[in-house]
Amino acid sequence: MGLGAGLARAEAPAASTEDLRDTPPRNYGNLRIGASTSSRRPTLCLELAPLELLSVEACGNGSGFLHHDDEPEIAHFRALFKLTSWKMPLGWLQPRLGAGFAELQVGQDDGGFHFQGTGPTGIDTAGPEVGASLRALLPVSSGIELVGELGVSAAYFRYAPRLLRPQDAFQPQASLTFGVGF
Repeated sequence: MGLGAGLARAEAPAASTEDLRDTPPRNYGNLRIGASTSSRRPTLCLELAPLELLSVEACGNGSGFLHHDDEPEIAHFRALFKLTSWKMPLGWLQPRLGAGFAELQVGQDDGGFHFQGTGPTGIDTAGPEVGASLRALLPVSSGIELVGELGVSAAYFRYAPRLLRPQDAFQPQASLTFGVGF
């Protein structure tokens, strides 16, 4: 009895493939491209997740390094908190809340973030931003996921009316992006 009981305790049930599919994938980072109401060009997003529930993200249209258009655009820099994960037939849905800051620019970026004014040339200003999103993760293979995200946010730029090309201080936006993560 003693030897048999010891063996029974030493043997753990093997995790089945079905059990593994019931766990949301751990997304450490992803790169997405899509569209946003805050820009006329495609939006790029890079997200890194140092913790399972918390990630940091930067989104913009690449102004200053991919192109040099003088079109107004908003770049977003935020932390995202994952509320939960819902299992769906093909993958996972994850509602998230975000907070951070955004930069509004109406021409070539001066560099840096100007929260207390418009910057030396009156081209850009920065302010707080909050938002929410719904992210979809579709596991593909070996820890790789297809990622899609539908998001809404609102930023407040106190000095936007003082820019060279005045803008509204309140800037809502919506975005839809798709990409790959691991």
